[in-house]
Amino acid sequence: MNTLKRMPALLLAILILALAIPAVSETDMIFPEEIRTGDILCFGIPDEACGYDGKWLVLDGAHTNMGTEGVFLVSLNLVGGENGEPLVFRQLSGDPSVSFSDRGEAYAAEHPGATDYQGSDIQSWCSAFLEQHLTEAEQNAILPAYKSDEAIVIPGFSIPLPGAANGTVDFDPAENVLNGDRLFLLSVEEIINPAYGFADARSRVAQYKGEAAGYWLRSPHIPTFPLDVGFVFPFGAVMDYPVNGKSVFEMTSYARPACNLDKEAIAGLELLSEEKGIRVLRATFRGGEENARTYDTALPVIGEVMDLGKVFRTAVIIILFVLLAILALIVWLIVRSVRRRRKAKTA
Repeated sequence: MNTLKRMPALLLAILILALAIPAVSETDMIFPEEIRTGDILCFGIPDEACGYDGKWLVLDGAHTNMGTEGVFLVSLNLVGGENGEPLVFRQLSGDPSVSFSDRGEAYAAEHPGATDYQGSDIQSWCSAFLEQHLTEAEQNAILPAYKSDEAIVIPGFSIPLPGAANGTVDFDPAENVLNGDRLFLLSVEEIINPAYGFADARSRVAQYKGEAAGYWLRSPHIPTFPLDVGFVFPFGAVMDYPVNGKSVFEMTSYARPACNLDKEAIAGLELLSEEKGIRVLRATFRGGEENARTYDTALPVIGEVMDLGKVFRTAVIIILFVLLAILALIVWLIVRSVRRRRKAKTA
């Protein structure tokens, strides 16, 4: 009898408790199969000193860069050295500087393999970064990459330059350029691939601590500039740059590491924010603790981007116009001088 009298109070307590527990909407439940290109996955240990914020841009939500099942990612923002210093692709003894007049042919002949990704300083940096800023469970979720890159030719300034007779920038093939790498640099082919979201220069701009900066690619340039590798300029143009960063064009250089995730290793995805169709998801991986780290969900603001090719062509047109004007003036002065002499003789 006492139990029956207590039933209403017990039911009321259960109802209050149920109302106190926040309901979970099915729309907030993200499964690995629902990851899509353009999403941002958050994992790893953020480190303000080197600029790592833990945000990774999904380039392909269904396949790795090898074409197998998985998720292909690249860091949303750029990362520097442990103390925030710029990074070089490879340190070169003597620190030679590359210019149009001295492209480093002699140095390259004496030091073959200077543009090889395997064994480079930037490859070693990727390995160290992986161990220092990702947990063991996160590291285990990253698939080793095995890949060779084909030669590729991309538009340059559309005006012939030394080493670019057809107005193009040419890159050599690279056999086994990724050989078990878990964290690696993008290739030229990948950074210009519209399927990955890289449709124009603006889409390739990346920031280091809020400022646009240049970053390395793993593709070696052809022998016209034997010390150069692929490089994305701060305004999004894909060109080439000396591996040690020594050139007539001085600019900062950082890394934008990429990786492939095993979908089956993802234990959970929590929606942190969504802005203009871009979802920011916090990822937890199997074999590790729940990812409860705090991530800044703000997305980089990219303003207008300079079209380097257009600027260069405009500058050349202006120079040609000025030269033609000077030539016309010289011709006019010569003709005028000849006429005055003739008049002086007839007089």
